[in-house]
Amino acid sequence: MPLSRTAKIRILLAIVGVLLAVGGWTALSIAWRVGYAYGTATGVVRKVSVHGPPYCKILTGELVYQGTNPGQHQEVFDFSVDNDADTNPIVRDLKQAERDGKRVTLDYRQDRKVWWRCNPSEYFITTVEQ
Repeated sequence: MPLSRTAKIRILLAIVGVLLAVGGWTALSIAWRVGYAYGTATGVVRKVSVHGPPYCKILTGELVYQGTNPGQHQEVFDFSVDNDADTNPIVRDLKQAERDGKRVTLDYRQDRKVWWRCNPSEYFITTVEQ
């Protein structure tokens, strides 16, 4: 028995409704995760490296907080950048700060973990102040 025209339209509208609900939930989830927190970190950039499989290269780095007492344990701040191209001014500034070994202040944005991002860090550098 073939479906009537109104039954076909209802099925189509139900499918479209489900897709819109899933898309809306995904958009809200992303909006709640990106830009979760903002802040600054000051210390010495110890490492800047690009690694990962060919389909997911990421630039990561480490900033070491400077302790006030000699022999104090050094805490490490792991970070990444959104755009790891060598022409990105943030990447150039990070590499220069690593070479110089001077104290810098990094402004960062914290994004909550999302399943499609292969980046291990939640912190993304937005500016480098030397």
